[in-house]
Amino acid sequence: MKRYFGILYWLAVVLLMSLVFASVVDGYSQALLLAIMFLPGALLAKFFMKDLSFENKLKGVMHSCCLALATLLTEYLCIVFTSWYLFKLTPGNLPDLIFNPVLIWILLAAFIAMERMLEHYLIKAVPPEEHITFTSERKKISLRVDSILLVESRNSEVLIQTVDNTTYRTKKKISQWESVLDDRFLRVHRSFLVNRNHISHSTANEVTVRNHTIEVSRKYRNTFRQSVSPDS
Repeated sequence: MKRYFGILYWLAVVLLMSLVFASVVDGYSQALLLAIMFLPGALLAKFFMKDLSFENKLKGVMHSCCLALATLLTEYLCIVFTSWYLFKLTPGNLPDLIFNPVLIWILLAAFIAMERMLEHYLIKAVPPEEHITFTSERKKISLRVDSILLVESRNSEVLIQTVDNTTYRTKKKISQWESVLDDRFLRVHRSFLVNRNHISHSTANEVTVRNHTIEVSRKYRNTFRQSVSPDS
């Protein structure tokens, strides 16, 4: 469910946006194209928004402004270049509405917020998967999800550590594991996902899962603090 929700959601957004644009451009093909051209900026904003931190307020505001400008520039470039390349349309032939920066930011913020809200609801409403199946060293493995202690990215492979001290090697990237595992798992480092149900000790900078002590990197520290209360 988690794996396909994002794809289905943004497909629905594109179809909705194309219906809106159909009233301001000639032909549904142009409207659909403009709707699709909103995706790069939306995905850019979605990808980097999760890393925004206001622990340092000044840096947080500066990073937010940079992200807003980068998103807007991406939208403009995609819309102008694709419209000209496919339909030979210049900015002067396109409706002013689609170049309104406030409208673009409001739409993107609303769609990203709606996705998060729906995803949060679905995660709560749908029971978590009890087992996960993957390939390790050419063998098909099926594990209880809660038996996984942590996922570690090491060089060109990813290691799955389990409660019975078994290690499985996979070629699936840690970002792919993050997308298929549920909210029992937290990203604490670019190389580590940990099962929060097996955390035995934690501080603001470190987390211990059984006999594994892992640094919580600065990038994920704020999210980790919100998800797990450090031990006193």
